[in-house]
Amino acid sequence: MRIRKMKFCDYGIDEEEKNVLMELAKREENAVFIRNAVMESNPGLSEMLFISLTTGIGYDAMGHSRYIPIKRDDFYAYRRRALYIFKLLLKDQGNRMGTNCFAAISQ
Repeated sequence: MRIRKMKFCDYGIDEEEKNVLMELAKREENAVFIRNAVMESNPGLSEMLFISLTTGIGYDAMGHSRYIPIKRDDFYAYRRRALYIFKLLLKDQGNRMGTNCFAAISQ
């Protein structure tokens, strides 16, 4: 399936988990994981994806101040992919540390 067509459910992420991941992405201590995830998702868009995920700024708002070389649906497709990769990185880190990375959101 093309990345453009993939939705969160295709990555095994439900609405609640998406919200948790979006909140975790904004935390400074997760910046390294986000940076790696956006680079893996799309290196050419990594800076814009990083800003979007860490600040919550969307495509339209970002497009007012900078040129975005792809269409809106493609941007969000790469952002969904980056969020999925971020999830995998957090899960791997949690497994190595023996912790549940999603429990941190309730703190």
